Amino acid sequence: MTNPVWPVRDGSEAPVPRTLEREPEPTWTVARAFARCGFSEDEWLVLDGAPLRVFLYVALVDGPVHPAEREACRRVLGEGLLSRSPLVERVCREALCRLDAPGWDFLSERPDLEPLRPVCERVARRLGLGEAWRLRHLLLDVGRRVARASSGLLGRVGGVRREERRALGCLSEALGLPAR
Repeated sequence: MTNPVWPVRDGSEAPVPRTLEREPEPTWTVARAFARCGFSEDEWLVLDGAPLRVFLYVALVDGPVHPAEREACRRVLGEGLLSRSPLVERVCREALCRLDAPGWDFLSERPDLEPLRPVCERVARRLGLGEAWRLRHLLLDVGRRVARASSGLLGRVGGVRREERRALGCLSEALGLPAR
């Protein structure tokens, strides 16, 4: 199967040269490469906001967002910056910028997870099952770590409270994965 995204082209017919050192590409080049795969602007908005949508869905299940939950999300997104997947790396970078923006402390309404299902299916069709798996793994990791951080002392030993478990079940279902 040929992947129409890699290598990213800069407008000419020759591929962009790859070096051993990873040079930051302009975001418009990456966005244009993904747009050529058939992602609409609305799908990009859902993709860019997916980690924070999951974060808020799990964190707001038991009340306001706590600093430990935010820090757990920040750690997962920081690890995602080191991903081999350009899609996951871009999504994590955008989410980290938005996570530090002012105004996140006042959110009290849980977001809807339903827009994630068609976008994850679209990633699988357009970029392959590997990219879809990496994206789903990132989103589940955000949910699990935020749930553990939200569970307090129980979360430190690996447990999760009932509310968070239900939220993780809904997340798995929205991502098209079997619930545990």
